[in-house]
Formats: sequence, structure tokens, C-alpha cells
Amino acid sequence: MVVWGKKRKKTEEGELSTAVLAFFKAHKIFAWRMPVGPVVHRYGSKGNVKEVWKKNPLKGFPDWAGVLTRKHRGVLFVIELKSEEGELTPEQTSWLLDLRGAGVACAVCRSLSEVEQALRAWGEIA
Repeated sequence: MVVWGKKRKKTEEGELSTAVLAFFKAHKIFAWRMPVGPVVHRYGSKGNVKEVWKKNPLKGFPDWAGVLTRKHRGVLFVIELKSEEGELTPEQTSWLLDLRGAGVACAVCRSLSEVEQALRAWGEIA
């Protein structure tokens, strides 16, 4: 992936996210990746476009969200991916507590097998 003309360094979480996407596709799981980085607002006219970077209001929202379609049909699920040493930020912890309190199926996963275990526990895969 190229960002502002520089190659982005591959991370353990990034590689895990790529594997999760392939897993979701293979199992036909309805899910999407949440964009939680900074947001750019562009305004102005041709030749005079200004950019303003702002904090994303979804900062800390889990990496993946989806809808369970089998055992718990229609229930939202979220998965936060972390490296082996990664820790949840205060914003991530807050989102997960609020979502869980609202009945959303939540998991923090450090490997593809943990993602699979969560989906199995929710009845989404056999």
C-alpha cells in the first residue's frame, strides 16, 4: 500500500487483517473493515484546494465489523485485531465495553485461529 508516496511498513496486525479478509471471503462471512485513521476534508476550487486533517470520530472502533447470519441472525459482531504484544488503547476499551453492553458480539483476537474460535462460539461457522 502506498501512502503519500511512501511504502507503508507491513505490520503483524496488518498481515493478520489480510488473512482475516481471506478467511471471511472463504466462509462467506458478511463483514467489513472499519476505517479509523485520520480523516481529510478537502475544500476549495480548482487550483486552490485546501486540506484539513481531523481526528476520526470512530477512533478506537474495532478493526472488523459484520453481521452474524446463521445461529444469531442479524446480530452485529466486531473483532479487534492485536499483535501478540499489542494492548488495547483506552478508546478501544471504551468502544468494546459500550458495544458489548448494547448486545454486540465482541472479540479481541491475536491470531487467525482466535478469529475462527470467536466465529465458532457465535455459531457462524461449524
